[in-house]
Amino acid sequence: MMFKKQLLIMALSLGITFLASAQDVELNADHPERYVVQKGDTLWDISAVFLKSPWLWPEIWYANPQVENPHLIYPGDELNLVYVDGKPQITVNRSHPTVKLGPEVRTIEHDQAVETIPLSDIEPFLRELRILNKEDIDLAPYVVAAEEGRNVSATDNLIYVRGLKNIKQGDHLAIVRPTVIYREVPLDYPWESSGRFRTESVDWKKSSPYTTDAVMSRFWKNYIDRTYWNSVKILGYEVADTGVGEVTRVGTGDITTLEIIDVNTEVKTGDLVLPIDAFNFDPYFMPKAGTVDDDNIRVVALNNALFGSGRRQVIAISKGYGQGIQVGDVYSVYSPELVIRDEVMHPKNDLKTLFKPSKAKVTLPMEYTGHIMVFKTFENISYAIITEGNRQVKLYDYVKLP
Repeated sequence: MMFKKQLLIMALSLGITFLASAQDVELNADHPERYVVQKGDTLWDISAVFLKSPWLWPEIWYANPQVENPHLIYPGDELNLVYVDGKPQITVNRSHPTVKLGPEVRTIEHDQAVETIPLSDIEPFLRELRILNKEDIDLAPYVVAAEEGRNVSATDNLIYVRGLKNIKQGDHLAIVRPTVIYREVPLDYPWESSGRFRTESVDWKKSSPYTTDAVMSRFWKNYIDRTYWNSVKILGYEVADTGVGEVTRVGTGDITTLEIIDVNTEVKTGDLVLPIDAFNFDPYFMPKAGTVDDDNIRVVALNNALFGSGRRQVIAISKGYGQGIQVGDVYSVYSPELVIRDEVMHPKNDLKTLFKPSKAKVTLPMEYTGHIMVFKTFENISYAIITEGNRQVKLYDYVKLP
């Protein structure tokens, strides 16, 4: 709850910058002229009521400066579709009052502002996961032992950490565990002979042989990690929070004592110790069309799905802020082209294709599977939520401009 309150306060204090889209706005054929915002609505849902392409909402949203917090929408607000210079615009009528409590503090009598996407669907990915580079991993301090030689530790137990620097007694630190390594997916991968949807999960650990092996967490049920792609670029090393420790003794040598004050799961020898992630997230961001046009942005992880993910499930894609991906970006997802044998004209026993098998091959085109919205970015990886689609989103799917 504290996390949500902090997000609300932050959102009320910040303005939102809108990016214009070059695409034409097309209204739904059955769009209403008036819509009253309901509790439980999301900005994406409201956008989809009016638009065929909900990510073009910034194109039609008219932020009335006479309305307090004009960039936020609340349950009870009346949205009206009007035309300005022949172009559709959405205006808000906020007739219900607000109560002033002071010069800087106020409360709203109706419920909190409408989120862009359900915060409950993405909150674990915001709070508990982060992606590091190799240098971060190699330099990260780690749990070298626990009191009384414990294999696993819980709240109030002491752990001993090697490699911590520039800390003092009372500092709070995050205890994290490796989950997966993300790798680029080669464009020239031999799909036909290697099993297109087969993946491998392998243990990985910090350079020290004593560091905890990676575990498949509850976050990703399926992800791409092929160690035999030795020359393929590593996009990042993901870690998940396992607990929080408080520094109780700063050693004169290389050992610092921490008391575990909170846990998500048992702490083990070999877990890494990092600063607590001070990541801030605005749940009221505006969806917009993505702008990164790349031939090889791929889906590299699926949440809670063995074969494919659907609406409101989370995925990871193989580009991040280093390539221009931003929070709020919307992209389309397509299944890869598929090469098959034309068994109608060329049955398997067709001798005419014995020495020229390519004659029997045909390529099926990419097919649209859904739309995704990015909600968290790292240097080379982004997390996104599936907002809509008519097919399952799968590993290796391509991410394209909407």
